[in-house]
Amino acid sequence: MAHAFVLYLHIAAAMLLVGGTVAARLAGSGVRAATDLSALRGALDAVRRATRLNPLLAILVLASGAVLGRSWWSTPWFWVATAAWIGNLAMAVRFVGPGHRALGLAAQRAGSGAVPDGVDALRHRLAPALALDVMIGLDFGTLLLMVLKPSGTVPALLWPALGVLLSCAMRSTRPAARGEPAAAAAPGA
Repeated sequence: MAHAFVLYLHIAAAMLLVGGTVAARLAGSGVRAATDLSALRGALDAVRRATRLNPLLAILVLASGAVLGRSWWSTPWFWVATAAWIGNLAMAVRFVGPGHRALGLAAQRAGSGAVPDGVDALRHRLAPALALDVMIGLDFGTLLLMVLKPSGTVPALLWPALGVLLSCAMRSTRPAARGEPAAAAAPGA
């Protein structure tokens, strides 16, 4: 009974965590597309609401995973999943969180009206966006690790790597939002 409860918590927390991260990415398109400061602040609020439980959910995933993983501590996939969790923590703390806070503060200080150039530059910074892409890819790859439980280090590393590549590739193929600089054309195109 206790094992089933911990497993349920682990799966529910992991799904909510992934959902919050994906919702933040979707709300991020509103941040990029906002034509005025009011719309920008609204989109930033949507990002904040979508991710406000992520720290608690991440700790729940780690704690329940440690309990559930007692028999897998010697397997490579378990340690790759743990490293992905640490990588997501680093991305959130170093790039995503500070990027959203700096943008929100700049939008508040700018008052009202059109989005000024300085605020526009903050919302189009590449580092927070790429960090979020990496986080989504690691989440997807970790979910695959938990389901497939591959034996061997190379297969365990493959799934998170593919998840990150897919998530980052999706950014390069999506159309630019209104107000967002278009991707540079390929040479000779």
